[in-house]
Amino acid sequence: MSRTAPGKRTSGGEKALSLVMLGRRGYGEMLAAQEALVERRRSGEIPDLLLILEHPPTYTRGRRSEPSDLHLDPDWYREHGIEVFDTPRGGRVTYHGPGQLVAYPVIDLRGLGDPPSGSGRADVAAFVAALEAAMVRTVARREVPAGTIDGLTGIWTGDGGPIPPGADAASMAPAVAAGSVRKIGSIGLRITRGVSSHGVSLNLDCDLEPFAGITSCGIDHCRVTSVLAETGTAPTVDSAGIALGEELGEILGRRPFLVDPESIGLSARLPANA
Repeated sequence: MSRTAPGKRTSGGEKALSLVMLGRRGYGEMLAAQEALVERRRSGEIPDLLLILEHPPTYTRGRRSEPSDLHLDPDWYREHGIEVFDTPRGGRVTYHGPGQLVAYPVIDLRGLGDPPSGSGRADVAAFVAALEAAMVRTVARREVPAGTIDGLTGIWTGDGGPIPPGADAASMAPAVAAGSVRKIGSIGLRITRGVSSHGVSLNLDCDLEPFAGITSCGIDHCRVTSVLAETGTAPTVDSAGIALGEELGEILGRRPFLVDPESIGLSARLPANA
């Protein structure tokens, strides 16, 4: 993976996907950063980005969240070191924490996929499918067979092999309830005038216990897993983030490059031991 100055196209002429490695960042900081970056992407000031990071322990509530999604009062979680944020992304409540890859795509979707009729429209469904496919491919590199379930968000893995083609929420409900099908990656997007933000989270070696404190993504009896729990080993957030960027770039026809945070106006990444 090479580095390049940010720009709309690489030296070979193809479109670029700039991967920005950010380390561990607070959720509030990244909320503000994404809002600013979306406007800069819309104006053409910066190229398509994939922000790669992890968060400290945090619950986030999407636009469809319900009060019962948090099993205890938000103040209880804060007192125990887990921040709680309301967020403009889609979906319901989820957990973020160390050892979980979070990837925020700030990508101009106009012209991708098969847009609806009308100037400047975006094919959001195709982009969601691309993100899910990139996550599936990323965990497949670690020999975790995963797939999607129609009617349930994110990606899933199960006992005895990959999720069968054509699986839907009704057909998989018994396996989800029994824990033989488990969620390993989540997705929650925001599209602002054709530009994406927020994005995906992929459980690598994160603590799974905090998921028990919520109705994860609004799915009752949802068991959550990680690459470590499934295989006994896990990649780092950085290496999994690069893999995800490579897979997403291939699906979208973008060439991934590493860029420094400062080149797009974000603060430098702190050393690991800082």
